[in-house]
Amino acid sequence: HAGQVVGLSYTAANATYRAFLWEKGIMTDLGTLGGANSSASGINPAGQVVGVSNTAEGTWHAFLWEKGVMTELGPAGEATEAFSPIGINPAGQVVGESIVPGIGFSRHAMLFAKGVMTDLGTLGGNISVASAINPAGQVVGSSSTVGYEPSHATLWTRK
Repeated sequence: HAGQVVGLSYTAANATYRAFLWEKGIMTDLGTLGGANSSASGINPAGQVVGVSNTAEGTWHAFLWEKGVMTELGPAGEATEAFSPIGINPAGQVVGESIVPGIGFSRHAMLFAKGVMTDLGTLGGNISVASAINPAGQVVGSSSTVGYEPSHATLWTRK
């Protein structure tokens, strides 16, 4: 969003860090999902912010912050602690990466839209990441080919 910056900042005692929104010289602490730490990674033109926060139990969960309210991403019961959001477009579609269970060390690019998490897959390897999504829903990122081979630039588009 024009003139807005998101990220993380350590607290005064440097014991914890918090997601923040900076605008016109004012830094706003976005809070947490009940734990001590949070970090923001993306913002869209509507001022919606995505990131991760730990809960009171200490697990990390993805969040969406909007108009002063931080909510966990994903439908109830979904294991969202493994989802790391990176970007959000004007329509509120969120991209990032998530651990894929049962495949050893494997992280896949993910798209979260309208309450549904979609695995964007890889170019044949074990690792991919979605870095940004434009207003048309096109996703850019990178993917490995075989195993953990070097990553290649990737563009995901709707079929």
